[in-house]
Amino acid sequence: MSHRIITLLSACVITAISTAPLSLADPPADSGVVSAANPAPAPAPAGAAPIASGTAGTLTTPDGWVLTVGAKNESLEPVAPLTNSPWSREYLVDGSFQGAVTGSGTSKLAGGSLEVGYQIGCGIIQDDIESISTATGIAGINLPFTSGSILPFILGAQAGEQIKIDLKPGTVNIVPVDKKSFKGTKSRVTVNGFRIKIDGCAGQSFIRSYATFTSSTDNTDDVVTYLGVTRAI
Repeated sequence: MSHRIITLLSACVITAISTAPLSLADPPADSGVVSAANPAPAPAPAGAAPIASGTAGTLTTPDGWVLTVGAKNESLEPVAPLTNSPWSREYLVDGSFQGAVTGSGTSKLAGGSLEVGYQIGCGIIQDDIESISTATGIAGINLPFTSGSILPFILGAQAGEQIKIDLKPGTVNIVPVDKKSFKGTKSRVTVNGFRIKIDGCAGQSFIRSYATFTSSTDNTDDVVTYLGVTRAI
């Protein structure tokens, strides 16, 4: 008699799992929703968009020279990251950066340098992902879990799986592109189609160009910096 009751109970459990409607924690597939684990490919880039340049940086030195550094013809194009990761950001950038020394200083100039690059800021950094599992299920029944998500998924009354993501405060990456030493009073660096990136970014990202112009004499260095307009992506 007890053997028949156990057999009947097993049949009821299997039938309930096979025919029960999907719970709210496991909604039906929606053709209009893209899985975070497998994002759809980004559309083909339409070309870099021109952006406004910032105000030129100027400095009058104690010995009378005037240093100026600025940019023109800047453009920025967000592109799909080569890693295909939702935590990565990549950009194609262009621009022409110039530095010059003018005026009637009293010291003898000895050239200098012009460094050009980009600063990328991220509001939140993804540090680590940890899987947390709990299970009190029935032997012989496997309940699937969809990996790659950033949100907890409840698998039912008998089993569960959660994802723990450690986040850190944001950071700024400085990406130097070129540093040109020069003689005389002028220097220029032109950038075209340069690809820059930041990884592990779980929040909004920001980017701007910079150019640092240095004028030297035998005994001094005078430094002035240009900062481009900050763009939120």
